[in-house]
Amino acid sequence: MSDMNQHGLSRRSFVKQGTAGLAATAAAANLGLLSTHAFAQSGDKTLGLGIVGCGGRGTGALGNCLKAAEELGLKVRLVAVADVAADRTTRTKKAIEKSWGPKGGYGVTDDTTFVGMDAYKKLCAHPDVDIVVQTTPPGLRYLTLREAVKNGKHSFVEKPVCVDSDTYRHVIESGELAKKNGLAIVTGTQYRRENSYADAIKHLQDGVIGEITASYQYYCASTQWHLGDGDGSWDPMTYQMRNWPYFTWLSGDLIAEQSIHNIDAINWSMGGPPIKAYASGGRIDRTESEYGNIYDHFSVHFEYENGVQSAFMGRHYKGSTNKVSNRWIGTKGTMDLRPNPGRTAWIARGHDGQTVLARNTGRDGNNQPYVEEHKALLAGITSNAPVMEIQGVADSSLTCILGRESAYSGKELEFNFLANDAKLKLRPEGIDNGPKAGPVELPFPGVRRPGKYKIV
Repeated sequence: MSDMNQHGLSRRSFVKQGTAGLAATAAAANLGLLSTHAFAQSGDKTLGLGIVGCGGRGTGALGNCLKAAEELGLKVRLVAVADVAADRTTRTKKAIEKSWGPKGGYGVTDDTTFVGMDAYKKLCAHPDVDIVVQTTPPGLRYLTLREAVKNGKHSFVEKPVCVDSDTYRHVIESGELAKKNGLAIVTGTQYRRENSYADAIKHLQDGVIGEITASYQYYCASTQWHLGDGDGSWDPMTYQMRNWPYFTWLSGDLIAEQSIHNIDAINWSMGGPPIKAYASGGRIDRTESEYGNIYDHFSVHFEYENGVQSAFMGRHYKGSTNKVSNRWIGTKGTMDLRPNPGRTAWIARGHDGQTVLARNTGRDGNNQPYVEEHKALLAGITSNAPVMEIQGVADSSLTCILGRESAYSGKELEFNFLANDAKLKLRPEGIDNGPKAGPVELPFPGVRRPGKYKIV
């Protein structure tokens, strides 16, 4: 709270006032934005789809977008792919051609297959691309979003959209400029488009358990995949990018890359991000150097403007009991929510333990949240009412970063400080025009030591 008083600027007034100034600065100095507008789709118009980052989630997102177009009766075709690795582009092209080629959804050629560290620039500049699906490592999404906006493209950006204060401010700038120029940005917080999840949040905000007084969030899972070292052939940049979950500058750590869904739900229910966080964490299971510099467990207490406390626990332990859930406590009772795309269930109880209201019916009808987010993107573009939702997911991304940095430093930290004042910038120098391969200076980052690591 002290930083908010000192600077005379609340989080909400920052959203209203600060981004306008940032956007003006970006327009003048950073992006060189090309003038563009959304357009209504005529009956024979086909939207060109491109992807930057051809991993499993990226390939899945393409299928979701093409499925959304099919359900809406729109024409969309994958026309370009980009990745730092040729094997990834090949895999994605084969998958989409097999599933969507017979339906007219595939049109990639050798000339529109871009490989290398600058591949994202070539794809974003291609005249046949109207929408850019951005599923690179999170630490590079500020680059792909900036390039898409610069070239007048609509965007689907996976979560999280930033990994530090600097990339947070970058994506806010890009979002403001995209909005000004009629471009759409939809993000991968799919639970916000799941009927049962949205229904739970609405009932919370309508008071089904009274005033919210506290909440608990859990994202406890096993460890993730690791791709090795390319038989020793990968340079340091390639190694870290191929194994991006284990490097904070690329993933934001597990609390940002994975746990954002649960943390976003709390922000959603509370109407905005917290004011501060107090956290701890470390690594006791994944201690080998192959796991980079991220932690394997976090415990965070977030505090919101009205004094509500929210406790988060996240971990990656092999062989442990998994738990992914949210609980809210109110003046009249509790709500428990078990997230699962298309199958989310929740139950509200009074303090006497009796059920007040529940939604626990298994599959959520025909509602497929991964598809619904692309329906929103496409419907907005083709009706000249583009969706712009970067602010909310940027705030939730920064909330995760707030918890991480509190754990890394051992200090209580304020959201307003990270959003406005912190110089926190994790990426190596010299990649703002794209990452560089080969013998670049990319030291293996050290694990943060609370009490010795300082954030400025």
